Amino acid sequence: MRGLHRGKRLVCALCAAAVGIAASSCGKNEPEIQHIPIELPTRVSVSWWGNELRSDYTFQGIREYEQKHKDIDIVPNTGDFTGYKENLDTLMSCGKEPDIVMINSAWLPEYSPEGEGFADLYEYSDILKLSNFSEKELSYGTMNGRLNALPIALNAVTFYYNKGLLDSYGLQVPTTWEDFFDCAKAMSADGKYPLVSSYKHYWKMLIAREEQLTGREAFGSENWFTEENVASMFEFFKRLSDEKVIPPNEYEKSDFLDGKVACALLWVSDGQFYVSPLAEEGGEVVIGDYPVEQDYKRYGWYLKPTSLYAISKNSRHPKEAAEFLDYLMNDSRMAELQGTEKGIPLSRSALETLGGRQMLSGVTYEAATKLNDSSDSFSLMPPLLEDNERINRFFEYYELYYYGRMTARDAAEIFVSKYPFRPSLRG
Repeated sequence: MRGLHRGKRLVCALCAAAVGIAASSCGKNEPEIQHIPIELPTRVSVSWWGNELRSDYTFQGIREYEQKHKDIDIVPNTGDFTGYKENLDTLMSCGKEPDIVMINSAWLPEYSPEGEGFADLYEYSDILKLSNFSEKELSYGTMNGRLNALPIALNAVTFYYNKGLLDSYGLQVPTTWEDFFDCAKAMSADGKYPLVSSYKHYWKMLIAREEQLTGREAFGSENWFTEENVASMFEFFKRLSDEKVIPPNEYEKSDFLDGKVACALLWVSDGQFYVSPLAEEGGEVVIGDYPVEQDYKRYGWYLKPTSLYAISKNSRHPKEAAEFLDYLMNDSRMAELQGTEKGIPLSRSALETLGGRQMLSGVTYEAATKLNDSSDSFSLMPPLLEDNERINRFFEYYELYYYGRMTARDAAEIFVSKYPFRPSLRG
């Protein structure tokens, strides 16, 4: 994590010497030293990950907060998602994490399995406007009865479609998995693809389809996935590739914006950065339904908080940290700066601010609204669904199958033996 903060000069003490002339028995002048203490600003550190857009408005919010609170010095730290997690692991292990920490919901069981890893925000309910959140929303950041973190917005993988590209082939927005194969038949001769995403989202997509097909819950308390389910996922992903539903490369921003693919599978919170440029250039972006199997046995799709803010249990200034956290979550000015970049804010105060300023619009808002309106159909995302090591190994074994070095069943058996499916623990 790289610290990106201003070089605000800190002065620990200022000593001013005043020399008084006094008579003494030896006839010498002796200086009298007077120490004048200076009250320094309280330093509160905060960390987050994200793109340049997110950093820009967060820095702006920090500057404005400091202008109103001259006694507070906010020390920001930011980085990309992968580097952020690696550095936070190190800092958490030695109790040196920032006062306010942005975390992924999947990290809560890792950092705070018993609810003791972060401060209990219920202890600062006189500062934090917790009434802005429902009990269900607060549960997203609760471990073992302790409110470890506040959720910012809801997030899920989302199907963003270039409607103009679909229209040019006379195609409708897919609603089932077979619809994607029909799209590929119409588009593949021109080198176009119906769908593109990253491997981490393909993994979620394959889990969803397998749950729909079998009724099993991948990481459920019973009837979780076996090697048969993994083999089925391997075979379906191969079919997607062979029948040119997906391109050979992972998602690149230009693929969707340049009309090479009809649909990008992204987080809701990615829409503003990766998808909005198409709409701004006159294209039409449509948020599609979540595809399902015919007569599906389970919905299969998961949601989670976009991210959460926690306060370090080691903070030397938890009260000041709680005050700044309340600003980040509930203040009208911060809500205005953030907009819907992270999705529709869960904070009622922030939501009212955006509504009053006519800021609830655009593709991210449309995607977040679709998610929020149907959130009861979704399950809360288990941490193992975002286990990067597990995801990387899954696709390594898939390639062994794809290139004929193993059967799907053999590759699946090895994968499951090393990465068994089991219930995800969460308080």
